[in-house]
Amino acid sequence: MTTKPHQPLISLCMIVKNEADNLARCLRSARGAADEIIIVDTGSTDATRSIARSFGARIIDYPWNGDFAAARNAGLALAQGTWILVLDADEELEPGSREELLVCAKHTEYEAFFVRIHNHQGTERASQTLTVNPILRMFKNRPNYRFSGIIHEQIAAVIVQENPDAAMHMGTVIVHHYGYADGVVERKDKISRNLGLLKQQLEQSPGDAFQHFNLAVEYMRLGDYGQALEHIGTSLNMAQPGTSYVHLLYKYKVRCLAVTGDYPGALETCGQGSTLFPDYPDLHHLKGALLLQVSALAEAKTALFRALEIGASPPLYHTESGLGTYLTHTLLGQVCQQIGEAHEAAACFTRAAQLQPDPWPLIPRLTRLFKCTGREPELHGWLAGQLPGILTEQRQELLRLLVRDGCYTAAADMLEGGVGSGVAAEERDAAAQSAGEIDGVMQDAGAVDATAQSAGEIDGVMQDAGVVDATAQSADEIDGVMQDAGVVDATAQSAGEIDGVLQDAGAVDAAAQSAGEIDAGVGAGAVDDAGLEVPPTADLLELLQRAEAASAAELSYDDITGLLNHPAVNPADGNTSLPLSAIAAAVQPLILLADKVLAALVTSAIYSPAAAAARLTLPLPRSTD
Repeated sequence: MTTKPHQPLISLCMIVKNEADNLARCLRSARGAADEIIIVDTGSTDATRSIARSFGARIIDYPWNGDFAAARNAGLALAQGTWILVLDADEELEPGSREELLVCAKHTEYEAFFVRIHNHQGTERASQTLTVNPILRMFKNRPNYRFSGIIHEQIAAVIVQENPDAAMHMGTVIVHHYGYADGVVERKDKISRNLGLLKQQLEQSPGDAFQHFNLAVEYMRLGDYGQALEHIGTSLNMAQPGTSYVHLLYKYKVRCLAVTGDYPGALETCGQGSTLFPDYPDLHHLKGALLLQVSALAEAKTALFRALEIGASPPLYHTESGLGTYLTHTLLGQVCQQIGEAHEAAACFTRAAQLQPDPWPLIPRLTRLFKCTGREPELHGWLAGQLPGILTEQRQELLRLLVRDGCYTAAADMLEGGVGSGVAAEERDAAAQSAGEIDGVMQDAGAVDATAQSAGEIDGVMQDAGVVDATAQSADEIDGVMQDAGVVDATAQSAGEIDGVLQDAGAVDAAAQSAGEIDAGVGAGAVDDAGLEVPPTADLLELLQRAEAASAAELSYDDITGLLNHPAVNPADGNTSLPLSAIAAAVQPLILLADKVLAALVTSAIYSPAAAAARLTLPLPRSTD
């Protein structure tokens, strides 16, 4: 008696060309989830095919004809599985998501599943995530479910057209994507390829709102914001109500208008978009950034509080990592600082540092704020209570930063007391109070608690208000993302969209931007071996205590130079990432002397406000120093 062959449950279908550097990682990540692998090869000349064979893949030769949908459909036609899973070679499944895919496959009441695509800045899973997209990537294997579109090929639209009642589920499966990492776009010349194919597609279907959206994204990546705005306007006019990527059209329009200096137009668009999508934190964050740029600080604070109330974006929206969470806390801290609400600003910067995996870039801002508001004696205890990892894992970097920014009391506390049992009683009291202070500030303002926020989100580099480009945006992400574009509305749970790297409009303050980026070269930089202990040498302590006790008139250039050149601050063995430049070495002592003079003026009722503001704008050591 012959037995019936086992039908595969999940067929992994891919199209590839010269992906020898990536393919093994992708296929390895799918082991245990895919029962069948079908590779459509469009002309590889490297080891791609042999790698695919080593994983037991069935390889289909398909000469490239400029049509992504046709290539994908060639693989679908041969798939035997109950479900089709689509991955690209420059992607990999999160290890914990393999089992989840198998669970999803048991739920046959659904026609398709969305996954969460994490688009990375680098080429490793540990690298920074810039954007998170919901994309339809697993669907029932039915002969009438085929991709359409020569570029940014879609499948959700077809599924809904064939089955208007199709149920689709937004899962929590995570796929990591590296195709738009730094340098990859340039190497593969994807922008030129995409523009050519999109123009060809629009010649065939000029009324396609989705392709106008895609063209806008490509022009943004090129920095041609005028052309981008034209296509955004056309797409908005053509898109049907409920189209899944409309929220992105509003966000992109805001960004393009801001980058061209049209702040009134950008604010008006923010208002229009927020009315349609009130639970989309990105638009509220953008509004706050724009209002900060035009010095409408009270209104900016209100908008940012609204973004924090929402928190991490609902899963049907495309979002940037940190919007509604740590980047919004950072921007709110800047607003509070400019208003003069120093305690609230410190609470916001601290919360932001707690929520992101790498808090170090916020430490210079936090130390400067404590120093300039007379709270430097609390700083060591605050860090011990709220960000203890900074005191342990980055001890040397912190000591150097404190000395270079003239935080001599805090630096001495580090050398004398250390962390844990060495923290003085008053510092422990400050640390105990700090958590309540942060929570109080956030809760009084109606902002969400850290526990309600998405701690898995990762940082993005903050840029000038609204002046952001789309360099890291994926037009292929857009694809994936938009494998549904224009069809399924939010209620149908079809929302794959993408975006480019919106790197936080307006989150850099004058202190970090000043031309005094003479301090760009200041100091020795971050040590390579952070675990090396800095001995609490008596001479360094003596220098720190003298500098702290001396008046502005008594402190000399040589005193400051002696501190900056101390081996614990500027190692002679070159164990640093940035050398102390000649210009910075000459100027930094003068900056610290100026700070000392301004600090003395703060005690005067006449000069206090101006002196306090001037201190905050002195060039501040960078987190990379």
